Amino acid sequence: MMAERDGPKIVCVGGGHGLAAALRAARDVSPNVTAVVTVADDGGSSGVLRAQLGIPAPGDLRMAIAALTTDPQRKALIQYRFREGELAGHPLGNLLIAALADLRGDFGVAVDEVSRVAEIVGAVVPSTTTPVRLRALIAGEEVAGQVSIARGPAAVEKLWLEPGDAHGYDKAITALEQADLVVLGPGSLFTSVIAALLPAGICEATARAARVTLVMNLAEQAGETLGMDATQHVQSLLAHCPDLRLDAVIVHNASVFGIPRPVAVDESSLAQLRAPIVATDLRDDLRSDGPRHDSAKLAAILSELVR
Repeated sequence: MMAERDGPKIVCVGGGHGLAAALRAARDVSPNVTAVVTVADDGGSSGVLRAQLGIPAPGDLRMAIAALTTDPQRKALIQYRFREGELAGHPLGNLLIAALADLRGDFGVAVDEVSRVAEIVGAVVPSTTTPVRLRALIAGEEVAGQVSIARGPAAVEKLWLEPGDAHGYDKAITALEQADLVVLGPGSLFTSVIAALLPAGICEATARAARVTLVMNLAEQAGETLGMDATQHVQSLLAHCPDLRLDAVIVHNASVFGIPRPVAVDESSLAQLRAPIVATDLRDDLRSDGPRHDSAKLAAILSELVR
């Protein structure tokens, strides 16, 4: 983890590929970048390590670390995934975090040490160091676990953590309170963004940041946001973090060709929520693996928001 340099303090909140895109954009704007990352994933390697070791999920933290390193070889090391034997499917970064958590007896310290190995720009911190499980209300039924929620039959109505008293990690709270700009999303609205905000103190700290922006997804997510337009995304976010103030909602306003179920944007209804819109082309036109946000395009918007 590199020492703080001159530049605005940008904090990106979430998990997965969406958070990685936001971090790549933010690091192009300022070296003072912090990732506040959900630890509620229960699928794949993270799910196995959680079940066997009783630790918070390391996978989204590993991806954030990889996004903030500028050394291709160190990134490849952190992201290396074993292909054979009992370790098949486990990325080395996940195992390093798990091993150091055991050695140091402190999950947050373990993430710091892997960040130093990767020589990242900025910092990566978990939103909580408590092993948490997501629970949701979907179509009137309670669903448990991040994977099950993401694959649910309809949009999420309500999301909460188990245990309910999981406290936000102190370093995450401090970073959010001191931020010049907090970037929420892109990525899974419920199982990444809201999941990272739910630990006690995290929403409140986010509300105390100088500015907060939501980067709207390009498409509805099959399962958790199916059928939700941009206004409903914002309403759901505010329902879970009622004190939150959004200074900007960044939405895609260019071609939606090839985007399955693009998120519909009604500017008048967003205006009623006091959610100022920044409309621009957000799409990475070079990606062939589905619609993704272009980090360079997003960086241009973020640089305007922190001026």
